[in-house]
Formats: sequence, structure tokens, C-alpha cells
Amino acid sequence: MTIPQQRRIFLLFFLLPGMAYLVIVRIVPAFFTFFLSFTRWDLTERSGPEFIGLRNYIEILHDQPFLYSVGRTLFFTVAATGIELVLGFLIALFVHRDFLGKNAVRASILTPMVITPAIVGVIWYVLFHSRIGPLNWFLTLLGLPTVEWLNDPNVALLSLIITDVWHWTPFMFLLCLSAMQMIPEELYESAEVDGASRGQMLVHITLPMIRDTLVVAVILRSMEAFEIFAEPFVMTGGGPGDATETLSLHIYKAAFLFFEMGYAGAMVVISIAILVSVYSFYWRFIKFD
Repeated sequence: MTIPQQRRIFLLFFLLPGMAYLVIVRIVPAFFTFFLSFTRWDLTERSGPEFIGLRNYIEILHDQPFLYSVGRTLFFTVAATGIELVLGFLIALFVHRDFLGKNAVRASILTPMVITPAIVGVIWYVLFHSRIGPLNWFLTLLGLPTVEWLNDPNVALLSLIITDVWHWTPFMFLLCLSAMQMIPEELYESAEVDGASRGQMLVHITLPMIRDTLVVAVILRSMEAFEIFAEPFVMTGGGPGDATETLSLHIYKAAFLFFEMGYAGAMVVISIAILVSVYSFYWRFIKFD
């Protein structure tokens, strides 16, 4: 056996665990879910999956709770990602300069990002609680009426958006700040010599130079937001009514509360198709050098 052949075998030995993980945890469940989407399989019955063709997909097109959950999830994704992008960019713009305690400020801003979603849900469940929550106590101090943050159908989704913005704005901040630090200082110095204002430098230098990073940040963040599950599961359980029932939570209930595994599989396939369509649109705005 030659040395290059030995080297390939050696490298393959280290790649095998990762490939096995990818196949077992990702690829096999994906194909199994796709197969289930064409079957009727009720876990409360002892029979196995029964092939029914496209019937699940046809029923889903007339399933109003499912369509509402898709619309609700898209609204949540656009609102949360948009607010996080603007706030993350503005904070990065403010912090991207020298001042005393800069590193401590940056570290404190990133703190929410390292907390797990379930814990974030518990934290904000307490903060939003109508009787013991500090937010209503603060509103009372200001002489304002209290708000049923998690019990009012008109406010509950907004509460989830606030929670997500607090959790993931640091992610946007981190990407924006990293991109700003890669911009050569010479560009700003030349623009200053030519008499450009800060606003002009922001529009003609900063934004164009970090444009691709902003698009990637929106893709990554909106992908996570579209799949949100832990926070609504912990904070509201999808309620009141179905006001905060996101797509992931709706699929979870179909699969593990009503045991309609085939129907849930079809909803998963449709949600993946929605994601692929949206991200195909996003990628048009990215240019790789």
C-alpha cells in the first residue's frame, strides 16, 4: 500500500464518526419523515403506516389551524428578525469605537445569547407573569394599567417577539460588529478628507461593505426564528387559544398529542419546502468573491 493510500485511509478513519452521525441523526430521519407524509399512521392503533398517497397534503391545504400557524410563524419570523437586525446594527455601530470599558460592554451584550431557549422561556414567563411579574409591577409604579402579557390573545405573540429580540439581538450585534471591524480604516480617512459626513460614510461605506454579512445574518436568524419551539412551549403552550401556536408547536401537537404521525410528517415536509423557497430568494442577494 502506497503512502497516499495510507493517508486516505487514515483520514477516512477520522471522518467515519461524523459521517455516521450525519446519516443516522439527519439523513435517515429525513427520508423516514418524507415516507411517513404519504401514510396514515395513528400511534394509538397497533397497525403500522398505511400508504394513502397525497391525501395528507390535500387535507393540509384545507386545514385552517395549520395555515394560521404558518401565517403566525411567518409574521413572528419577519417581525423578530427585522427588529433584531436593526437593533443589532445600531448597537454595533455605537460600540464600534474606542471608549473606556469597551470589552466589558461587548461581553455583557452577548450574555443573553448563551442562555438556552428553554431557560429564556422560564425567565420571561416570570417577567411577564400577570401577578408576580416585575414588568407589571413597574407599570403600576408609573401609574399605567397592567398588561396580561401571556393571557391576552392580542398581546401574547408580541410577548414572544420581545423575548426573542432580547435573546437573539446579540447574535445580530456580533455579526455586524465583526463585519464593521473588517472595513479598512483608510476608506473612512479618505472620505473624511473629502468632507463626507458620518451619515454619508454610513450609507456609502459601512452599509455596502457589510451588505453580505447582513444578508447571511438574516438567513441564519430567520431560519432559527421560523423553527421556534421552546419559548412558546414553555411560556404559553401555544395559548391563549392558539394565539402563539407556531408551526413547530402545531406539528409537535399533531405528532405527540394526537399521534397523527403521517399528517405531522406531511406538515414537516411542507415547512421545509417553505424554508427552501424563502432561502433561495435570500441567496440571490449574496455575492461571494
